[in-house]
Amino acid sequence: MIRAARVALVTALLVLAGAPASAKEGGFEPILTGADFPTNLAFAPDGRAFFTEKDTGRVRVIADGELLEEPFAVLPSVTTASETGLLGIAIPPDFAEDPWVYVYYSDAEIGDNRVVRIRAEGDRSTDVEPVIDLLPWVNGYHNGGDLAFGTDGMLFVSVGEAHEPGRAQDPSDLGGKILRITPDGSVPEDNPTAGSPVYALGIRNSFGLCVNPTTGDLWETENGPDAFDEVNLIEPGGNFGWPDQLGPGGEPTYVDPVLAFEQVVVPTGCAVTEDGSTLYFGTYGGELHRLSLPPGDEPRDEVVASTGAVTDVARAPDGSIWVATSGAIYRMEDAGALGAPTPTATGIGATGLTGAGTGATGASGATGAGPSPNPAPADDRLSPVAIVIGLILIGGLLLFRSRIGRR
Repeated sequence: MIRAARVALVTALLVLAGAPASAKEGGFEPILTGADFPTNLAFAPDGRAFFTEKDTGRVRVIADGELLEEPFAVLPSVTTASETGLLGIAIPPDFAEDPWVYVYYSDAEIGDNRVVRIRAEGDRSTDVEPVIDLLPWVNGYHNGGDLAFGTDGMLFVSVGEAHEPGRAQDPSDLGGKILRITPDGSVPEDNPTAGSPVYALGIRNSFGLCVNPTTGDLWETENGPDAFDEVNLIEPGGNFGWPDQLGPGGEPTYVDPVLAFEQVVVPTGCAVTEDGSTLYFGTYGGELHRLSLPPGDEPRDEVVASTGAVTDVARAPDGSIWVATSGAIYRMEDAGALGAPTPTATGIGATGLTGAGTGATGASGATGAGPSPNPAPADDRLSPVAIVIGLILIGGLLLFRSRIGRR
């Protein structure tokens, strides 16, 4: 409890210190404020943004910069305790010809996490079809939930190990895996193991999947227990180590992360830019990171903005990057307007990078406070009022831990 209080205080003060003078600084445009815990974003080819709300079961639509009053769909039986809820959304490349919207949620009636697809008719839903049923959500934690379509039209699904680490190394178990399935839920013939949806194993609890549009590479963000949060380049059939290995430098059997933070940052959603040169990912501790992907060179990670608790990062059809926090959605049109970045990583050889841990916090420091997606002001001194407010927030932050806990 003492450690949780300390982390909560640090996070509260970081959020207060980074509060911007105005909403449109640092290249960010507020699209939606006062949002109801958006968890995941996906875009239709025409530019409409579909997003999920964790605790309401609603799928909402933003069209032409405006939130539509009526939800696209409402899932009728979503459980919402801890890390359960309406967690993921993806739209396939052929949506214009075959308009299905895919969502990942914790079903209160059947007791399992599952993926379904919802037929779109304009801005409203019609039919709902099951795609794949996954693990029971009874433990409340490590449900995974992110979805992403590959450039070949196959669907990637991140599945946590349901707080049972042994599942992650069992190739016959769906827990602790990245799955690759066809849009109707069947197993692609070219998967690493014939007849199995498992694409990669040794995954603990992933909140982020994204695809490089130029190479087709799949990237994943990974939450460790109390050390070594990771950003991974997923290899077909690769074993990413959990629970036997954390971070880089382990047995050759395991794939090292591209990026590893010894101090937890709680990485969440990610997106790769249209030209494939940069990966953006958020943290629930309140940072937006930029990871350069130069061909043949060592990637470099930099913090480019301080925000509220980031839940997802997504690329729109016009190439802009959108950032969802626990209470708002922002659009970042010009990455160059973010200003001077803060380096957070140093090389550890050819296998990857190790984070320096600047501003790193655990998930217990998650906050519902208003987001501030801008670089922190040059004067980082806290006023007495800010300190008092930070102390008051501790109690609320500790209670909020149950919504997205780290156990």
